[in-house]
Amino acid sequence: MKSLAKTISFIFLPLFVPIYALIAVFYVPALPKSFYLLDALYHYPQEAKLLYLLLFGVFIVVAPGFSLIVLKLNKSISSLSLDQREERFMPISIMIFYTAILYVFLLYQQESTYVPRILKAMVLGGFISSVIAYFWNKWEKISLHGVGMGAFVGFLFMYFALLEKYNLIVLLVAIFLAGITLSARLFLNKHSSFEVLLGFSVGFCTQALVVFFHP
Repeated sequence: MKSLAKTISFIFLPLFVPIYALIAVFYVPALPKSFYLLDALYHYPQEAKLLYLLLFGVFIVVAPGFSLIVLKLNKSISSLSLDQREERFMPISIMIFYTAILYVFLLYQQESTYVPRILKAMVLGGFISSVIAYFWNKWEKISLHGVGMGAFVGFLFMYFALLEKYNLIVLLVAIFLAGITLSARLFLNKHSSFEVLLGFSVGFCTQALVVFFHP
């Protein structure tokens, strides 16, 4: 059972979750409320989808992941799971840096390149939730898995709210995956119930608010 909980924790590392969210919105059929078909990301050209997956993969997965490995080799952190609260400041700072770079990159694309508003909001939400996690970590440990899964559910919830037709099962599966991930963290005694619920709330509320208010 412990090995299963560890496997779940690895599969749903906060670094990987944005990619899962992109796959869900890119490849699950949906229809927008507007007359502009591309308001539903499902209708984007395959080349554009792969480009965004590659872009997010580099800035959200590969670059931060490589940075964590370097920190581990330099013994700046004792474990890649970041179990010690005091060791979390640098990794969270790295995530803040890369989400900021990605957001600025998406924001200042040339006018001929249309970047979906909701993708920019998704990155900005990740940046803000990372900043909140950084400062909250000064007082007590916050579940980064909770933040990631909360952002996952919050993003999908707000995205589907903008559509005319969507697959509700996807959102229900996201909620289920969030539940088993947070349960795995509790089973492994990595966090208290308050820490995982706090993390989930921060991730969910940040994504929901940013998606709603992003210009």
